[in-house]
Amino acid sequence: MDLRGLRYFVTVAEEGNVGRAARRLHMSQPPLSQRIRVLEAELGCELFVRGPKGMKLTAAGDVLLEEAKALLAGAERARERVVQQVTGARVLRVGVLGPGEATLSAPVVAAFARSHPEAVVSLRQGDLADPTMGLAAGLIDVAITWTPFDETGLTVRAIQEDRCFAAVAARSPLAEKGSLTREDIDHTSSIRFPGGVDATWRAHWQPSVSGSGPEVHSLDECLHAVLWQQSIALVPESALERHAVEGITYRLVADVPRTRLVLARRRDDRSPLVTAYIEAFSAA
Repeated sequence: MDLRGLRYFVTVAEEGNVGRAARRLHMSQPPLSQRIRVLEAELGCELFVRGPKGMKLTAAGDVLLEEAKALLAGAERARERVVQQVTGARVLRVGVLGPGEATLSAPVVAAFARSHPEAVVSLRQGDLADPTMGLAAGLIDVAITWTPFDETGLTVRAIQEDRCFAAVAARSPLAEKGSLTREDIDHTSSIRFPGGVDATWRAHWQPSVSGSGPEVHSLDECLHAVLWQQSIALVPESALERHAVEGITYRLVADVPRTRLVLARRRDDRSPLVTAYIEAFSAA
């Protein structure tokens, strides 16, 4: 098993569809399907159950996904340590989940570069299946994310507070209401998160108990599900302007608690580099 093959496997597992995974990897579909078949042949088992609605992991696939993510993260850490040894640069691994941080990026870069010109910031884009992007496991050093989630072992600093809005298809009857309540959306078709997601996170951000809509891993996937399948998704207020889409209406969900954009770090991490980045972000 080579790292590229594992990266291909993880992408297909996250997308649940070879076509979408191929587009994300900027390659054509046939060679990607072939690489997955080769990986299955090497392991002597099927990693996916193929069906008309996409691909779902088998029990063996679930095991490999966990191990593959750890291996890829380890390879990335090795690369960063080599870069640090050769260039003298210190690498800060930052995970970013969802909208709200983009407007602060330029000021943060300027402030952090002034205090630590030798540092290299490595970005990891978040997955809605893990609101802290592997922070507790040491995959990143700082998480820029939204609450609520399990904060055990973490230190969290709030940056801003937002109301929560439902993304609704414009043709849905719910779009005719001025605002919504949790009861309005509780038994509708909504997006759903993968199994094993932080229970606090799921309880807040998965709109309905059933979560009978498609499984999603990103905000773009949420909006696609709203537009094409009339599912419901919840988003922070600061995401509305950035994600204005024709055919989607946003309605305030009055009784859903506010969410906070936060910076999180491990409680036992005393790195001055992490502290400097958080201070720069907060100041910006």
